[in-house]
Amino acid sequence: MRKVSLDAGLSESAAKHIIYGSSQSPRMDTIEKIASVLGVTVQEITGDEVAQPKNQIPLMRVPVIGKVQAGLWQDALEIPFNERYSISIPDVGDYPGLPRYGLKVAGDSMNRVFPEGTTVVIINFSDLGRLPRYGEYVVAERRCPERDCFEATVKAVEIREDGSVLLWPKSTNPEFQTPIELLSGGWEDGDGWGVPDVIIKGLVVAVYQVPTLATF
Repeated sequence: MRKVSLDAGLSESAAKHIIYGSSQSPRMDTIEKIASVLGVTVQEITGDEVAQPKNQIPLMRVPVIGKVQAGLWQDALEIPFNERYSISIPDVGDYPGLPRYGLKVAGDSMNRVFPEGTTVVIINFSDLGRLPRYGEYVVAERRCPERDCFEATVKAVEIREDGSVLLWPKSTNPEFQTPIELLSGGWEDGDGWGVPDVIIKGLVVAVYQVPTLATF
């Protein structure tokens, strides 16, 4: 409870009263902060049922927990708990019930598919229980060569007949036209799929993009 309160920027007493329903008329933005920290919906805290109009596509809330580089390998940056937020996306498609999270894209190596500022929604392959497939968009991680950390990037998967894997950029930038080559693959520690230093961590299952101004 203390960790939740600190991450949400609240006193421990205030967080406790909101979570257990004893707070009188708590602010909605406060409830949303706690829900984001806990990785649950606002309705799970308030106990309210949200009535869906007929023929309306149901929405789901996805926590945005970090940033991913679409370009060179960069540190896998997690957003501090008190700065995390959630996005609403249609609750449709495959893989119902599996946990998912959002990563904000930086860089332009995937700008033909995911322009900078796009949020990609990810399900980890450890939750999917399968290998990556030809043509899918994925988030890959590798161990930093010189530091004790992980770096991440988003790429498209090509699987060749010999079993080797290429992770391709999809960019209008001529600097990003060369794939990352994985010479062999396999499960590693149940966390993902890849080679000892590179793991294909998660599958891109949805995209959230805020409209931007046109360029001419």
